[in-house]
Amino acid sequence: MKRVAIKLLFAFFIALFLSVAYLFLPQKVFSLDNQLRDFLFLWRGELPKEQSQRVVIVDIDERSIQKIGQWPWSRNVISQLLQSITLYNPGIIGLDIVFAEPDRTSPHLLQKQFPSLNVELPNYDAQLAQVFLTTPVVGGYLFFFDKRSQQEPPILPAVFIAPQNNAILKPQSLTANIPILQNALYSSGFFNNIPDDNGMIRYISLIMEYDGVLYSSLVLEMIRIYSGANRVEFIPITLDSGMLQFGEYQVPVDSSGRLFINFRGSARHFEYISAIDILEENVTLSQLQNKFVLVGTSALGLYDLRSMTFDSNIPGVEVHANAIDNILSGDFLHRTQNSVVDDLMTLWLVMFITVFLFHFSPSWATLFLFATISIALSTIFYTLLFTYGLVLNLLFPLVSFVFGMFVSIGVDYFISHKQKEQTRQILGKKVSIGVMDYLIKHQSEKLVLPREVEVTIFFSDIQGFTTISEKIGSPNQLIALLNAYMTPMVENIVSHYGTIDKFIGDAIMAYWNAPVEVANHADHAVQSAIEQLQRLKEVNQHQIAPKYHLSVGIGIGIHTGIVTAGDMGSEGRSDYTIIGDNVNFASRLEGLTRHYDANILISKATYEKLKKEYKIRPIDIVEVKGKSEAIEIFEVMDAKESYHQEEIDRFSKTLKLFREGKVIEAKVQFQSLQKEFPSKLYTHYIERCEEFILHPSIEFTPIRKMYSK
Repeated sequence: MKRVAIKLLFAFFIALFLSVAYLFLPQKVFSLDNQLRDFLFLWRGELPKEQSQRVVIVDIDERSIQKIGQWPWSRNVISQLLQSITLYNPGIIGLDIVFAEPDRTSPHLLQKQFPSLNVELPNYDAQLAQVFLTTPVVGGYLFFFDKRSQQEPPILPAVFIAPQNNAILKPQSLTANIPILQNALYSSGFFNNIPDDNGMIRYISLIMEYDGVLYSSLVLEMIRIYSGANRVEFIPITLDSGMLQFGEYQVPVDSSGRLFINFRGSARHFEYISAIDILEENVTLSQLQNKFVLVGTSALGLYDLRSMTFDSNIPGVEVHANAIDNILSGDFLHRTQNSVVDDLMTLWLVMFITVFLFHFSPSWATLFLFATISIALSTIFYTLLFTYGLVLNLLFPLVSFVFGMFVSIGVDYFISHKQKEQTRQILGKKVSIGVMDYLIKHQSEKLVLPREVEVTIFFSDIQGFTTISEKIGSPNQLIALLNAYMTPMVENIVSHYGTIDKFIGDAIMAYWNAPVEVANHADHAVQSAIEQLQRLKEVNQHQIAPKYHLSVGIGIGIHTGIVTAGDMGSEGRSDYTIIGDNVNFASRLEGLTRHYDANILISKATYEKLKKEYKIRPIDIVEVKGKSEAIEIFEVMDAKESYHQEEIDRFSKTLKLFREGKVIEAKVQFQSLQKEFPSKLYTHYIERCEEFILHPSIEFTPIRKMYSK
């Protein structure tokens, strides 16, 4: 629960930070959001062209220019083109063209140069104006956002209503058709295509406010005329969304009156009819009848190319075609009415769901979960965008997902790292660095499952500890003495790859070859025992004697055998340890050091496992409680303060006499050894010899039965 709480706390503050960033970061940052949405468009791909058959583009293309001549064409050609289109009974015609200057090729201009001519020459501008009066044409013009030459704005045959203090775009100037043409048009609309900060077309303005008056775009005006509505109302819904309402149409827009374009596909998704084919009558009635006809250009030299999601070079006229098709089909993409709240709610939900999912998933499933959530989020946003038309912010939920993932993984890593360090500290007090690193690296339950294994078991105990306790008196000082003694002993065991099992009062229990294998574990145990006695001299000299005015002596028992090793204890609390008869024997072997006046006693099993050379002599053959067979034990002499090779040799010969039952001869030799090298060991053997000498009826045996420490 603590780990979950930490993750949730981090998630809360990061989500709060992202929420503030969402609300106050500059709009340029949100271009990344648009680029992410572009991927969803590419994922969807092009829609079937059969769904977009109500809009047709009459294209002033390269082929038309090659046949008719360079642009701009003479106005009589435009007149012929519009009349030819009208013959096919189109629904409405929109001009993605502005005629800002009079036609310089018009023949009537010759009369101004030659006044004597009595022939009335045609006026191409007047002819085109007449065509405008007799055809269903909606003209076009351009707004600019800087101050240019002032022109009269067109008059719209409809009422446009919007509240004051709106966010609708407000241009500063415009370029309109020459008056003779503009006055002949029933209606007209601006055809600006304004790119985003990164140069992409994603929105199209449907209305703008010029000099305090609302004006309609070419797209909106064509559909308004088609609908028969004479009133268009802009209704703000939230700070960043609104609605254009006219006739039976309700078009969702942003607060600036822009429509988010649901692009149908790449360039030439709509039907293109070359202008020359119209003029040469190479088209069929069904291609134009009752269609929304846009007249524009795709010729490269006319620079009316735009960049959008599917294509970096799409004719500007096709942007209008996409917008018209969106409105006619009602296939809108729009912000939700409470878009800010919805975006922030999405951000928070993604953050906490991600944290929870990664928290409860195993580490091996991280990559799979990352891929699954990524696909799920993409699918959800894809469905919301193209099924329900909802434009939600994609950038911040994605950032929230990434941060949520790193929060969950990061907290787990930090806590695991901290726990690992704590584990290292704990293990470092019980096992060697090599064993500790192995256990941490190979974390597996198999390492602690109960199993039978051969180990070398070590027991040490302070001799006369009761007397020492009484002498010191103070519990605090007694603990301080034990710490001063045990610290170097434990360090030595660990340095020889041993595992500290437990402390039993003043006793230390350790073992080698579990939980991981230790080569030559018997040698490591014996070498450690020898070094501990050597270090004990230093501890006595520099720490214990000066402070407590006494010295500490220890006895060490070492035995090698098969034990059961594993994690043992209750269901809620357990520890890794070893159990078995061989553990008990090692403990009893340590207790025998007092009887034999020895510092280190080892069993024959340990003796036979040793690879290195030591000063070792056999001591006795004993039978202890819990063991049905007698075991030969040996004394390790290396740590003795003083010993003579002569003593070892003489004792070995005398012990041989004793084990052969020559107790009288053995007694004499033991008495001689006792005289020269006083020891409990020799006193012990003298007493045993006398027992057999005084009681000849007792069957001789070299085995000593020891049923208590």
